[in-house]
Amino acid sequence: MPPQSSGADAGPCPNSPVFRTGSEPTLSPAVVRRVSSDARAGEALRGSDSQLCPKPPPKPCKAPLLKAPPSPSPWLNSEANYCELNPACAPGCDGGARLPLGAQDSYVELLTAKQNGTAGPRNSGTNYLILDEDDRARAQEPPAAAETDRGQDSGDEFVRPLLETTSSFRPNDFESKLLPPENKPLETAMLKRAKELFTSHDPKVIAQHMLSVDCKVARILEVSDEMRKNMGVSSGLELITLPYGHQLRLDIIERHSTMAIGIAVDILGCTGTLEDRAATLNRIIQVAVELKDSMGDLYSFSAIMKALEMPQITRLEKTWTALRRQHTQSAILYEKQLKPFSRVLHEGRESTCVLPNNVSVPLLMPLVTLMERQAVAFEGTDMWEKNDESCEIMMNHLATARLMAEAAGSYRLNAERILEGFQPDEEMSEIFKTEFQMRLLWGSKGAQVNQTERYEKFNQILTVLSRKLEPPPVKQVEL
Repeated sequence: MPPQSSGADAGPCPNSPVFRTGSEPTLSPAVVRRVSSDARAGEALRGSDSQLCPKPPPKPCKAPLLKAPPSPSPWLNSEANYCELNPACAPGCDGGARLPLGAQDSYVELLTAKQNGTAGPRNSGTNYLILDEDDRARAQEPPAAAETDRGQDSGDEFVRPLLETTSSFRPNDFESKLLPPENKPLETAMLKRAKELFTSHDPKVIAQHMLSVDCKVARILEVSDEMRKNMGVSSGLELITLPYGHQLRLDIIERHSTMAIGIAVDILGCTGTLEDRAATLNRIIQVAVELKDSMGDLYSFSAIMKALEMPQITRLEKTWTALRRQHTQSAILYEKQLKPFSRVLHEGRESTCVLPNNVSVPLLMPLVTLMERQAVAFEGTDMWEKNDESCEIMMNHLATARLMAEAAGSYRLNAERILEGFQPDEEMSEIFKTEFQMRLLWGSKGAQVNQTERYEKFNQILTVLSRKLEPPPVKQVEL
């Protein structure tokens, strides 16, 4: 008989039916799964090991065993497993065991400590579910008190900005040296006095007075600490870009429109000779040149250009002809420089023709008009909105607004440098204040009326004045 080999050297193949015996594990599938599972969990039993005292299994995980909702399907992507919200269980833990969300950090620290061969931090799952007394008390505090406490801890108390609901222009409370306590719209004596002040000063001095008032209205200069605290920012150029800057935007629209109407009245109110109107038009153009070149006040510059481009002014053909004949240089400046420059500004391309160091008050109207279109409208759409590239132009204005808010400090420094040593005249400063212009144009009672209604009615008045100066040609009816 051939010698029989030992079971350890020539064990029968489990898959072969020839060498299968009654004690073979293949006859008991449940035993196969148990043995294979034991082989993965610990070391396989060897012939020299005692069958009665096998090697003890690994100790279970000390993390709290909390059952999480079973995953609908296992993720095959390793990157997806990395982003999984539920952390994987530790080695040796049950496959359904999950850590609570609050204990994820402690579990990561535990794994890191195991890899480094050091004892990990001893954590308790309940520590992540209970707030300490200080945190619990802080959570019950009102938001304002919590903000104040945080401000005191950091040494800088946070104050919520003030939402302004009333205009800074109060015509009836305005103390004037030129106007009586109550006045009617367009009083002749007041118009004559304002015109005398306008014509008796140099165009550069006039531009300085306009810049000085503009900087106060736009809150570029003379901004107190209390005003900064109420605004939440350091300049009005930042405030007009914020949602709660609604009232300041309305005030800027009010001043711009009132100034444009006042300039138009200055031209249309010249009931004298044609040469007088041409001289007034010439002086206004000279002031616009000073605002553009010397002052860098693009806000008032755009108001003058808006007045000169009103249909009630552009239709005065005799007046413009007299300007070209008597003041040729001003007419050329207006046609060749001012009008193209204004067009570039309103198309959002001012960066191509304006140096930032020369600007004290940027162009504000496109931005505030876009943000307040539903609230105030004057003479329909603006010039740039009739362009075929109006969407791109709008995006340019919004991008310029962000740059304007960031450079608010630079505009303030430019304005201080330009107005250094300037001594304003009281009466001259008064005629460029918005409250004075509102009282002069609409009277003490009409100045309190809604903006849109005031503008619509005065637009009709300007049309009547324009047709009175230069009546439209009479059409001859053919028989």
